Amino acid sequence: MTELHIPADDLQVGDVIVHDEGETTVRRLDRSKPPTIVTNPGDNDQIDGYLWQHVVVRREDNT
Repeated sequence: MTELHIPADDLQVGDVIVHDEGETTVRRLDRSKPPTIVTNPGDNDQIDGYLWQHVVVRREDNT
C-alpha cells in the first residue's frame, strides 16, 4: 500500500484514511451535496469533510 496526501474529493472506495483517532476504511462515499463529502454515511465511523480538504490515505498499489 502507498501512503498519499490527497484532496478529499479524490477519495476512493477501498482507501484507508489515516487520522488522529486511527484509521477508517472507505466503504461508501456521498458526494451529493457539494462542497461536502461524507465517508461511510450513517455508519458509526462516518467522516464529514469538504471537497478541498486534504487527507492522508493508504491505497493499494496498482503496479
